[in-house]
Amino acid sequence: MTAAKSPVALDFPPGPARRGRGARSGDKQEGTAVTRTYDALRALILSYEIKPNERLNEVELAARFNVSRTPLREALNRLVVERLLRFEPSLGFYRPKIDVQEIVNLYEFRVMLETEGVKLAVERATDDEIAEVTRFWKETFERRASVTRVERITNDEQFHERVAALGHNEELVHALKTVNARIHFIRWAAPQGGDEHEASYHRHLELLTVLGERDQTRAIEVLRAIIVMRQEEIVAILKEGAAKLYLANV
Repeated sequence: MTAAKSPVALDFPPGPARRGRGARSGDKQEGTAVTRTYDALRALILSYEIKPNERLNEVELAARFNVSRTPLREALNRLVVERLLRFEPSLGFYRPKIDVQEIVNLYEFRVMLETEGVKLAVERATDDEIAEVTRFWKETFERRASVTRVERITNDEQFHERVAALGHNEELVHALKTVNARIHFIRWAAPQGGDEHEASYHRHLELLTVLGERDQTRAIEVLRAIIVMRQEEIVAILKEGAAKLYLANV
């Protein structure tokens, strides 16, 4: 994706005035455009087609997604709120570099979020809900030979988000999804071979087992072991200089 050399102000003509029922219809269409544009931009960020330190060309984006300034800016601002993008008047919108300390902070926050999610899951999840996540994880593992690395990472994110959802707190799940989006690419830094994948699968399954037993203490221990181990591996690799093009302060 081509980075903009300088921030470009878009000058789209105003749309026709809306009144009555037409206004509601127009608002719905605009909302749909915002959501569609937001989803597409987020996918570009997570796949790193938009690279760290890259400034966005709003003219290109508007043409690419066939939208006007209003839904494009709203989608961009949503991504700023989620800290997947940043905005500065002199630079416009851009994807920031990733800081090693930021990764450490995000993993610490992830541990706190998921720990609270597990506590709530022990109290609130039904046996059927836990069984459903267990089925999902077993089916995922059965397909392990045919999945790509991208799918493997996505499956792991879905596992943790589903476990968090067992606590029946939508805000917590939303916060976890935001954290996962911000560390998504960095998870590629730690290669995971067959043996390690097998061990990781069994650790995740153990978490579901102790959840079903309503053993809060053990569930927290297993969860923290899963996340902290991965954090330590990734941070060690990044500090050694892997993915240096994507990092700040390395």
